[in-house]
Amino acid sequence: MCKTSNEFYEMPEEVLEGERVTLAFLEPEDSEEVLYLVDSSRDSLGAWLPWVENFTEIGDAYSAISAYQMQRDMANGGAFGIRRLEDGALVGEVVLQWIDWKNRSASFGYFLGSAFEGEGLATEAMNLALGYIQNLGIHRVEISAAVENKKSCALAKRLGFEQEGIAKDAEFLHGKWQNHAKFAKIMPN
Repeated sequence: MCKTSNEFYEMPEEVLEGERVTLAFLEPEDSEEVLYLVDSSRDSLGAWLPWVENFTEIGDAYSAISAYQMQRDMANGGAFGIRRLEDGALVGEVVLQWIDWKNRSASFGYFLGSAFEGEGLATEAMNLALGYIQNLGIHRVEISAAVENKKSCALAKRLGFEQEGIAKDAEFLHGKWQNHAKFAKIMPN
């Protein structure tokens, strides 16, 4: 779905449903659940996500969701909440970090609450998100993960992403530099 420069880009706000999870863009009213999810997984998330340390109040969650909502309104990204189908529990997020419409590329980030790891929920959620951006006409998708974050790197590989290289000293976290593995996937037409 290649658009000309005169066309307005839109990001449909549909709910994406899989076998065990749904994805829907987060809204400000989800702030309390997001904060609870981060609080309940602070140690595991904080090991790899620099923003977790300063994400301590309901206002932090509200501001983050509002910023992603603004990004979505500008049609260049947004944050999906991952919810379990069986009970509607918020178990994580898939963040469409940026869309470059001219080059039809995008990048993703993701996380799960520690209580929900190892169940395949992130794989299912990411597959739903990949289907969503494929419908938008995105051609290339990227993921960056700390080399030492074995779970995140394994997820990218499970999803069919190829490692293209290493970005040395890509992030300063917990007093030391982290190298990031750079993964990419070309979407089928």
